Amino acid sequence: PKSETELIALAKNLIDLMTDNPKFADAPVSEDEMRKKLDQFIAARKADAAAQAALLQATIVRDQAFKKLFDAVGDRPTEADSRSSVLPTRWN
Repeated sequence: PKSETELIALAKNLIDLMTDNPKFADAPVSEDEMRKKLDQFIAARKADAAAQAALLQATIVRDQAFKKLFDAVGDRPTEADSRSSVLPTRWN
C-alpha cells in the first residue's frame, strides 16, 4: 500500500478473508488482533485530524485577535505623536 487509505482497505480485505476461514488459523496475526490494530489506527487518524482542525481554528482566532489589537494600537496617535510632525509607524 502507498497510502493510509490503501492500507486501511487492505487491512479490511484481510480481515474479511480471515473471518471464519480455517486457512488462516495459523496466521501470524489473528483476525481479532488485526481488527484491533485497524481500529486503533483509525481512531488515531481521527484524533490527528481533529487536532489539526483545532490548531487551524486556534490560529484563525489568534490572527483575528492580533489584527484587532494591531488596528487599535496602530490607529491611535500617542502623546509623543501629537508633539511631532511624524506620523505613527505601522510595523507590518
